[in-house]
Amino acid sequence: MTIRVWSGLVLPALFAAVLAAQPAGRPVLAFEATACYTSVWRHTPKLSIRTGLPLWGQEWGLRLHTRGREPWQAWQRYPVFGLSVAHFRLGAQAHGDAWGLLPNLAVPLLRKGPWLAVFRLGTGLGYVTHPYDFFKNPGQNAIGSHWNNFTQFRLGAEFRPEAHWSIQAGAALSHFSNGASALPNYGVNLPGAFLSVAWAPAGIRSAGFIRPAEGKHGGRRWGALASGSLALIEYSIFDGPRYPVWGGSAAGYFQINRVNRLLLGIEYEYNRAVYAFGLQSGGFRTGPEARRGAVRLAATFAQEFLFGNLGVQVLAGVYTGGGINRLVSNSWYSKLTVRYYLPPMFHTPLRLHAGISLKAHRTTAEFISTNVGLVF
Repeated sequence: MTIRVWSGLVLPALFAAVLAAQPAGRPVLAFEATACYTSVWRHTPKLSIRTGLPLWGQEWGLRLHTRGREPWQAWQRYPVFGLSVAHFRLGAQAHGDAWGLLPNLAVPLLRKGPWLAVFRLGTGLGYVTHPYDFFKNPGQNAIGSHWNNFTQFRLGAEFRPEAHWSIQAGAALSHFSNGASALPNYGVNLPGAFLSVAWAPAGIRSAGFIRPAEGKHGGRRWGALASGSLALIEYSIFDGPRYPVWGGSAAGYFQINRVNRLLLGIEYEYNRAVYAFGLQSGGFRTGPEARRGAVRLAATFAQEFLFGNLGVQVLAGVYTGGGINRLVSNSWYSKLTVRYYLPPMFHTPLRLHAGISLKAHRTTAEFISTNVGLVF
């Protein structure tokens, strides 16, 4: 009995004391539970699934709070890296259940005593239990595959009543889509509100944060970035063949500071699906005309936020050029890219990068692509 009491009371106290004694700057682990109140948004009249009814979602996750061990952590206001498992019960007429595995990044926008304003972005893997199927489920057309991309945006206010606990509430938008790799792919959008509670065994105290010895301004100000990409998509016909979309981009950038840069460039795509569909439907009369029509060229403006070796880029593109850019649904598009930068090569500023991009026209995703490239 004595041993049980000792182990039940003393060991947790020793564990908490060891965690509390961590050196300044070392990341702190926290556990988070979240409840979401949302509904399926009818973002296009083409949706045949049930929309508008209230539903609940849940999320369980781990958070790793940075505290300035690396200078960029302080320059980016001590961001929080996370990994969450999410679940939404969409319903019998809306593809059943949706699950998500979500790596995420939360950036504090403002700090005032125990209060924070926090923006969180996550993108990862999603799974839908009842996707569209020509024979088994022809009446639900938002998602055409079991496996999907799961992306989420959150903006909230966080309150820390004491070092171990925090409460956060705000607005969230969750998105399931396969990037047209399997049609139909109108996507499931879930706008709503969330409430989360997090517990950090070691506690998060202001004394544990390190301020960098140097400022975030300085270093190389100008540079360039080039990349190539590949996506595989279905086009126009459900359960049809997949076509490649080859892409290339080049941009010059201006480094606002060490963790933020602006980019101005061009993007090129060759969409093999547009070539094939245009010839078969009579939209193009000849092979050369189809090849020109399948080319897309756009002027782009982007901003990239750097978190150590990780880059998060938001981009807007406007199609330009005569005789090309055929069969596009809009004159402009947006793109979210997450990329990882490898260490510099051969003691030079040259760095390889690899990443994944989600391209969308308004609220509908066009494709998900993988990309590799070089920054210099």
